[in-house]
Amino acid sequence: MKIVIAAGGTGGHLYPGIAIAREVLAGAGNEVLFVGTEQGIEARVLPREGLPVKFITVGRLKGMGIASRVRTVLTLPRAVIQSLGLLRRERPHVVVGVGGYASGPVALAAWVLRIPLMIVEPNSYAGLANRLAGKFAEKIFVCFPGRDRQGFFPAEKKVLTGPLVRKGITAGDRDQALKAFGLEAGRFTLFVMGGSGGAHAINMALKDAAPELRSVENLQVLHQTGEKDVEEVAAGYRAASVQAVVLPYIQDMAGAYAAADLVVSRSGATTVAELAVCGKRAVLIPYPFAADNHQEHNARSLAKRGGGEVIVQKDLTPAKLAAEIQRFARGRDRALSPLASTAAEEIVRACKEHVQKN
Repeated sequence: MKIVIAAGGTGGHLYPGIAIAREVLAGAGNEVLFVGTEQGIEARVLPREGLPVKFITVGRLKGMGIASRVRTVLTLPRAVIQSLGLLRRERPHVVVGVGGYASGPVALAAWVLRIPLMIVEPNSYAGLANRLAGKFAEKIFVCFPGRDRQGFFPAEKKVLTGPLVRKGITAGDRDQALKAFGLEAGRFTLFVMGGSGGAHAINMALKDAAPELRSVENLQVLHQTGEKDVEEVAAGYRAASVQAVVLPYIQDMAGAYAAADLVVSRSGATTVAELAVCGKRAVLIPYPFAADNHQEHNARSLAKRGGGEVIVQKDLTPAKLAAEIQRFARGRDRALSPLASTAAEEIVRACKEHVQKN
């Protein structure tokens, strides 16, 4: 079985695609090819993951100025033509669209060529590409814990799954993880991240909140900052006498979740799905410029099932953030029950069944 996965632009679209790809490649003789753009995160991540990718030329529509949107609209026919040529050459059995810049043109090309199309929606609020492509998809997999509450997709095509995450994300051993990160056992561990590149607003809020966090008994912090803020944040913790391990990037996310008692993070699809599967509570600070404000939708959906608290960025202050962390550290909140994650298996099984029938 050969599958083309159209996904990228952001990690929230790409990493669910990678989870699907790994499940496809677990089957003997199967092939996967990603389609993305050279500007998206996929251009950096997929080569590192050893996964093949080809690029088309397409820009963003959501969250851009008028001039950028006009340029994107003008380049869409070219993107569709590129996608048609690519799919004719590659001859996949199925195309899977996970959203992002490249997903729309590839999905349209699949429909024109009568290649079966499966749509995967990892967010609680469906993106524009998936809303449009859902009209001519064979099946639509809604993977977010919040389900398709907005009713974007036809009920007869919709399959509700659990969160879509990478295999092994829950496999981390706490004691081993603490040791690997240079942290101490028996302490309240706060894990802070803002996505793979960090989040400056979160970084600065934690740095400025550090003096108030000294009152948290036995606190230690594991903080992924991204490259730009690592030295400033580390200096802030040192000045406040807060024990912290500050890193620009963390590869072992399973270990980071295993070590954590509480997470402070953005609320992209991948992050929120992983929090749900790992059963971790979080203080969620949605990225305010995400398309359709989907990160806030994600965060509030997780919060409704008791997964934590939401602080929108305009209300984010060091004092407010410190107060939320202190509240969790006092033990007022019990551990969450982890959600099962079989979404990748369900999606790949559906692709395989469709190929066998046709």
